[in-house]
Amino acid sequence: MFDVARSLPRNEVGAERSVRWFFARLTLVCRRLAEWSAAEQFRIGLWSPVMLGAGAAAYFLQRSEPAFWVAPLLTAAAVGAFRIEKARLAAAAAILFAAGFAAAQFRTASVDAPSLSRPISFATIEGRLRAVDEAPKSRRLVIDVHSIDGIAKEATPRRVRVTWRGREFAASPGDIVVLRASLSPPPTPAAPGGFDFARQLYFQGVGAVGFAVSAPEAVPEDARPLIAAFRASIEGLRVRLAARISAASPGDAGAIVAAVVTGKREAISDAAEAAFRDSGLAHLLSISGLHMGLATGLIYFALRALLALIEPLALTQPIKKWAAFAALISGFLYLLVSGGARPAQRAFIMTSIFFIAIIADRRALSLRNVAIAAFVIILMTPEAVLHPGFQMSFAAVTALIAWYEWASARADPSRSFSAFARLRRYVGGVAVTDVIASAATAPYALFHFNRAANFGLPANVLSIPLMGFWVMPAAIVAMLAMPFGADAPVWRLAAAGVDVMLRLAEWTRALPGAVTVFPAWPASSLFFLTIGGLWLCLMSAPWRLGGLAALPVAATLIAANPHPGLFLSADGDNVGALVEDKFGKAQLAVIDLRKSKFDARVWMEEAGIDAEKQSAAALAEFFPCDASGCVVATDGAEIAVSRDRSGLDEDCARADLVIALYVVAKRDRAGCKARLIDRRDAWEKGAHAVYVRNGNLRIETAAARRGDRPWTD
Repeated sequence: MFDVARSLPRNEVGAERSVRWFFARLTLVCRRLAEWSAAEQFRIGLWSPVMLGAGAAAYFLQRSEPAFWVAPLLTAAAVGAFRIEKARLAAAAAILFAAGFAAAQFRTASVDAPSLSRPISFATIEGRLRAVDEAPKSRRLVIDVHSIDGIAKEATPRRVRVTWRGREFAASPGDIVVLRASLSPPPTPAAPGGFDFARQLYFQGVGAVGFAVSAPEAVPEDARPLIAAFRASIEGLRVRLAARISAASPGDAGAIVAAVVTGKREAISDAAEAAFRDSGLAHLLSISGLHMGLATGLIYFALRALLALIEPLALTQPIKKWAAFAALISGFLYLLVSGGARPAQRAFIMTSIFFIAIIADRRALSLRNVAIAAFVIILMTPEAVLHPGFQMSFAAVTALIAWYEWASARADPSRSFSAFARLRRYVGGVAVTDVIASAATAPYALFHFNRAANFGLPANVLSIPLMGFWVMPAAIVAMLAMPFGADAPVWRLAAAGVDVMLRLAEWTRALPGAVTVFPAWPASSLFFLTIGGLWLCLMSAPWRLGGLAALPVAATLIAANPHPGLFLSADGDNVGALVEDKFGKAQLAVIDLRKSKFDARVWMEEAGIDAEKQSAAALAEFFPCDASGCVVATDGAEIAVSRDRSGLDEDCARADLVIALYVVAKRDRAGCKARLIDRRDAWEKGAHAVYVRNGNLRIETAAARRGDRPWTD
């Protein structure tokens, strides 16, 4: 038979073979992808909370308030597309996205309340005392406002938060109180793109913050509303319990035990907070999934073991379900005693779903249960998707369960169960757990806090067993002993365990290289790392490794991210410039060392400078300054910082940008040849950041980044 290939030139035969090889390989790849896709069909539901959260995040990231019809229109279009069989998966994703968007929009409207528009001094406030948080030198009061002198009823904030630094007072949570205070609007970000305290307070119903100048005085009332009475009894219990723990064990150790039990952290000193943060143990200070899991888990296993000793019950009754139900009730009580803060709510929802799964004869630890918990939390509090606590807790839990699902499928069934083998697996499990949890949460910690605890692994390997086998069991026993008045020694025992952890944290923090700080990351890098991490954890076929491709993409975005060279505070009082000291290290220099100290710390964190170890320097140490201001020369641009009007004309004539720490008249502004930012701009647009590159200037404002949203009014 005639062979076409033999009749062709040799180079054409090689080309034909290459084409055949390519198409054969392409067919094999397509077949393999189809097999993997078919194997993942049962895991598609795990992406439901991802799409729901993406819709909520899309709502919050808008620069202006979306119209009310956006979510219904998107839902209607997705429902219509659902009829097309090949488009059903995309349509279902769009429906969930629209549901998250709508949930966020509804939640925002449901908590909407007036915020203070301007500072007021020495105003008389009347309202119901909602909460009291004790700090070493002050008390923070949250008040449900009835009236504020000088503020119309329709413009009165629903709730205010004030700090009282004076003597003790007789009023208790739930009482109607009267006090005088100086109030300010909720604080705006200290730098464009920084943490938005006003948005956080908006969803807490707080419309003003400030300082009390008189002690709150209780006002008699005939009858307290039922809900207010219940809330007051819970808050009063928390206050008394925290005081009881602190009295039994004074100092930071007792304050940390009180924080773990009641959720009240204000009594912990700054030094202890810093030690736990820089040693990677900060998660032990706030009630989270770890604490809720330990508390409910100890109840579950202890009760189950106790019931197993009663042979008739163990052989005839579902004691496992009884123990799970008891753990569920104990978790709810813990939630009440802890004050029901958002992290505690998330922890309770996640934990309760696990115990409900046990009661329903389902697998407790599974990614499906994590997805259900995330779905419920996002529907209830969609604003949580932007909070670091939500992001880090679900990143850790998702990564851990994905790892243990993978590892358990490959476990050796003939492995040894001797005491030594179990101990070895426990120690190894704690180490692996911390490595995975640290790796999963690291992108969010670095994005939000710009610092990494380099020795968190050994610190956690030693501290988590202390919390699980010493502190939490002692706290549970102390709670049980409290009705009999025998709790004080047990609280001291719990505090002794915390004291060991505190000494470990301080030692770890003091090690050379214990902390690394990083400049601010772009949001796009966190987006890619999140998608890559979810793909790695939620998929099961080999293509899950494709999630690792997010690492070089994020690294490229981080490396290419520009950083500001100059900052202006939101009140227009201070300017900070990034410089290099005599050793070539980054340094922040400000024009006034006495003002805007919190803002200066934020600017240093944005630049990757450790504000715990470095202080801001004076601008005059690096640039020519006089009584009228300073001239900052950086990367080919000249920026004049003007303190008073006397030098404005000269600055406008020679500088590329003038920053005036006072209000400039319209006539002077019109006559200024340079770009001009004055104090009125700071008041109206918030903090400013100036980017300088090869003499070119780009100015960014907090107002432009925040947009026009309900919490920015």
